[in-house]
Amino acid sequence: MREILSSVWVERAGEQLPWFAMVLLVSVAITSLFSRERRRRLGLTRFLLGYLCIAAVPLFGVIVLRSALRAQLEQAGHGWWAALWLSLFSMVAFIVVAQWVVRRIPPTRGWLRDYRQAGRDIWRDRLARWFGIRLRD
Repeated sequence: MREILSSVWVERAGEQLPWFAMVLLVSVAITSLFSRERRRRLGLTRFLLGYLCIAAVPLFGVIVLRSALRAQLEQAGHGWWAALWLSLFSMVAFIVVAQWVVRRIPPTRGWLRDYRQAGRDIWRDRLARWFGIRLRD
């Protein structure tokens, strides 16, 4: 474990955190801009919490974790290809496990459920309007 948290890993992760924050903020802004109805139904706080549960884990895995791990593996003497594939495998494993955990932990589970249900409701209403179907609520 000491090898993974070496100074190279921490230094590279620190360099990538501003990029992670910037990409996350841009994605939140774009989603908020184009998901007005979902934002209206959920309220801003629940909307942001639900979206962050979906977007933060993969973005962190891709931008921060993989970059820092690849730099640390290259410094440890692994070749470029070996570092690339090992960091890619580690990134995918992190994303799969972290999303599984986020989907099952009580506060985030509710935020995701509400976010997804709002999306389903919006599409149900939209399709009903397009096809002229009256829904019973």
